[in-house]
Amino acid sequence: MTQYGVLAASSRTRVFQYLPYLRALGAECRVLTVLPDIAGSQLMVTSQSWRKLLYYAWAAWRTSLCGLRAFWYARKSDLVLIQKVILPAPLRWLFGRCRAPLVYDFDDAIFTTEVRRQNWLAAWKERRNSRGVPAMLQICQLAVVENDYTAAFAACHCPRTLQITGPIDTDHYRPGPDRDRREVVLGWIGSASTLPYLDLIRAPLVELARRCPEVRLHIVGAAGAAIDGIETAAVAWSLEDEVAQLQDFDIGLMPMPDDPWTRGKGGYKLLQYMATGLPVVTSPVGINQQIVDDGGQGYWARSEEEWLERMAALVGDRAMRRRMGAAGRKRVEAVYALGIQQVELGRQLQALAGGRA
Repeated sequence: MTQYGVLAASSRTRVFQYLPYLRALGAECRVLTVLPDIAGSQLMVTSQSWRKLLYYAWAAWRTSLCGLRAFWYARKSDLVLIQKVILPAPLRWLFGRCRAPLVYDFDDAIFTTEVRRQNWLAAWKERRNSRGVPAMLQICQLAVVENDYTAAFAACHCPRTLQITGPIDTDHYRPGPDRDRREVVLGWIGSASTLPYLDLIRAPLVELARRCPEVRLHIVGAAGAAIDGIETAAVAWSLEDEVAQLQDFDIGLMPMPDDPWTRGKGGYKLLQYMATGLPVVTSPVGINQQIVDDGGQGYWARSEEEWLERMAALVGDRAMRRRMGAAGRKRVEAVYALGIQQVELGRQLQALAGGRA
């Protein structure tokens, strides 16, 4: 059971991309999706609390409906995987008495009580999550998480944890053709909700553009966004164009603050950049420090001064960009590739399903 459809990165990377492999192992997979893709996209574009309240009420109804359907199928299933869905207490009670082993997957620190947006609706949602995620973990036999931070939390409530960062399909995300062009494109991919993270490096970007007129900024996932002082191209994200957009970058950027929410992030932007052969500059927060060796596949940057220095170094040295980009691609292929991680997940799920009484 997934929280969202295939267009949502969490459901796509944590469930849907595993299905071909699991089916090749002989598993019969049935996927129930709580919220269709269009619903999530509509929520992202509204800032009106009353509309979000209606959305959450509708989502609660959908969650209960899909939960009941999932329980019906679970009675004749060998295993149930729940991706990020927080079931209401009555359904948790039912699933807790289900004979099929339960697996809970979550890719962010959705259990945190930190209020990232100062309004009552966000506060209510995060309080609900802080209670609901532990309750979900307590009825499951295995938790699948993305990093050490979320694994430590899951281990307090679930008997077994499996850490899978990403994974990323390295057959799909590949380096683009080498281009001989004067401009250097700094790229960022994300969503409207994470676009404010770019504000953390607004001043370094503007100063870099002043020093290096060949620099351009390319934003994917927030059409119409712009930073005054640097030439910016901003486009909407689409599954069909995503790889081509990434391949147009020369350097991948991942700035973010250090807080309880971001420490739970899985670094998927970095995996996308590195799989497409890009050097990266990133805030050394959470798992980012494990994915990127400072000076290896890219650079860490903590302060505005470091961001300016690291970006300028890459802008001015094409050979270094190629070297670090190749190292990043190699790292992803060896550690974070779908082909590697799906084997371990399949093994764990088979072991659980095989142990059913």
